[in-house]
Amino acid sequence: MLRANSLLATCEYYLRHSDGEREVPGLLADVGRCCDEAEEVAASGDEEAAATLAILRSMAATFALRHAALFTVACDFDDEDGTLLGGMGKHDKVGVSGPLATQAIQTARAALDADPTDPLVPLYLGHALTWAGDRDGAVAAYEEALRRDPWDRCARSNLRYLDAAPGRRPSPSEMSRGCYGFALLRWGFWISNNDWDTGFLLFSSVAEARAHIDEKRYTDDVRGESDEEEWDEDEEEWDEGEDEDEGAKQTLLQIHRPGQRIAEYDLNARTQTGPGGQSLRIDWSDIPVDERWESPLPPGRPLRIDGRLCFYGGQK
Repeated sequence: MLRANSLLATCEYYLRHSDGEREVPGLLADVGRCCDEAEEVAASGDEEAAATLAILRSMAATFALRHAALFTVACDFDDEDGTLLGGMGKHDKVGVSGPLATQAIQTARAALDADPTDPLVPLYLGHALTWAGDRDGAVAAYEEALRRDPWDRCARSNLRYLDAAPGRRPSPSEMSRGCYGFALLRWGFWISNNDWDTGFLLFSSVAEARAHIDEKRYTDDVRGESDEEEWDEDEEEWDEGEDEDEGAKQTLLQIHRPGQRIAEYDLNARTQTGPGGQSLRIDWSDIPVDERWESPLPPGRPLRIDGRLCFYGGQK
């Protein structure tokens, strides 16, 4: 399942940037094989593993439909705005997306109760039903996504698009809404000289997150290495940049405990640096690295958090 999770993360990155026309189909085929292999070796009665597999299969089917809509039919289909109502009938003259929409709907319905607190699967079901032209079904799916996460922007936006009132958006909450305990790593990285993106990874424990962070060194300055003279010159320009650039410098660790306030730690602020700005070590002294939860996030399980698809980053 971890391999399928990693492959889907690559697919999502491609599709989010409207890229991967050639690569995504092969990656999704590999996801299917990985899920089949995981299903064969999964212990009988392991409900969490079965639920994770159902979610991964639903994601793969949705990504296949999304790929066809983007590159074959040339229509928008994403996690920010959803897609066009009846896009399949209006724009897919060849009919290539019909079987893919059916598969996406079937796998989403099969996974709908896999995680009753996460909005990911009902959101994807809403997308597929919207594309297929089933307005009432799509509204019900988006309403379910919004019931699970009242702050999900995409579910709200699509309900308005379908002329269904989403209700008043509640005040922001600092409480963890899910049924699992997990650590979430968020970090900024540059994808070009002018644009940056945010990475999200999930872990079943803080210790697992620490091991990953220590290996990958996410607290290295996102501007990259440069000699001291260039560094000083860039530093002044950096400080005068727009506020949004601050996000590219952040490396945050969040600890989510079911029904409790989310704990957040700025790892950059805890990082000691040496000459030249290279990171030396992080101060973990008051972060509960050894904490264990009664219901940790199952390995390989993705979640939708703050309107963004987050993938599992652990190694077990």
